[in-house]
Amino acid sequence: MIWIRADATREIGMGPVMRCLSIADALKKLGEQVRFLTADESAAALFRERRQEYRVLHSDYAMLEGELGTLEGMLSENPPSFFLADSYFVTAEYFERIRRYTPVGYLDDKCLTGFPLDVLINYNIFAEPGLYEGQNPEAVLLLGAKYAPLREEFAAGEYRVREEASRVLVTTGGSDRYNLAGRFLEKALALEGKMRASGKKALAHGEMKRLEYHVISGVYNVHLEQLRELERRHPNVHIFSNVSDMARRMRESDIAVTAGGSTMYELSAAGVPMICFSFVDNQERIVEGFLKRGLVCFGGNYLTQGEGMLEAAAESLARLSADRELPRSYIAQQREPVDGPGAARIAEALIRAAGRNDGERGKMGDVR
Repeated sequence: MIWIRADATREIGMGPVMRCLSIADALKKLGEQVRFLTADESAAALFRERRQEYRVLHSDYAMLEGELGTLEGMLSENPPSFFLADSYFVTAEYFERIRRYTPVGYLDDKCLTGFPLDVLINYNIFAEPGLYEGQNPEAVLLLGAKYAPLREEFAAGEYRVREEASRVLVTTGGSDRYNLAGRFLEKALALEGKMRASGKKALAHGEMKRLEYHVISGVYNVHLEQLRELERRHPNVHIFSNVSDMARRMRESDIAVTAGGSTMYELSAAGVPMICFSFVDNQERIVEGFLKRGLVCFGGNYLTQGEGMLEAAAESLARLSADRELPRSYIAQQREPVDGPGAARIAEALIRAAGRNDGERGKMGDVR
């Protein structure tokens, strides 16, 4: 059995649990049993819905060392073949203690080094070996977007670009603390109205048409009622919460306006041209990585631009919706870095690492 340690909270969103569920599904297809360990009941409903075995540790998700007593009791009774963690709050001590019982792996997107690991995964487009020079040289490194743990529904399909853009997908993550979705909509709708009223051409590319906005609201979004109010006032705004068919909604969209993060890899696999922006530090590198490869249109950085970012993103939408050649250019390049079966690649590597270390358990037990 493989154990996966991941949390979902209002502060960190659903990302860690969702990507780990993709890995769990791939492991199960290969005949492995999987158990999730999580701090509290926040993700319990999702685990039950996915028929995933889990155990609540009744700990603080931001202080993982505090759960080591409970974990070590579980590990000493019946250790798993592998332990995978996905958390911003891991420490070297945390991994050292667990590694006395079983091989360990870590899903990283902050390029952290110095952890005693058997497998290190960074599926971001910017990940390369040079970022981990201080890492345990024996660790298996799974780096780059080919390891993006996407759900099966994002498996490669046919890409298409309609002759005229009509539907825009807007997604800003699990909690959207700054209400960027709502504020972006206000800017985009105001720009649309201004252009129609003046007859102005959309940045010399053609008249901006009336677009349909499909907004995906995360389960922790505290601004949902404000989004609903926009929906009531604007018939071309549609708000969706607790979405379970994200791949279909992506493929039915002509353009996406998205925060940096795992959603960008899903949109790439689905073949949707993107306007991307960042509003937290760990999104910046992802957005920059996509930009350097010419895969996306830059919407801005909220941390440095504030309101100006929202205006820039709305203007970028005007350009992209009126120019059909630019979306084709993005789509043509997106599949090369993100081809779909990343979760299966990770699952295979974890099983290999678990098997490789089976004969070394006694040696690990002497680690101090």
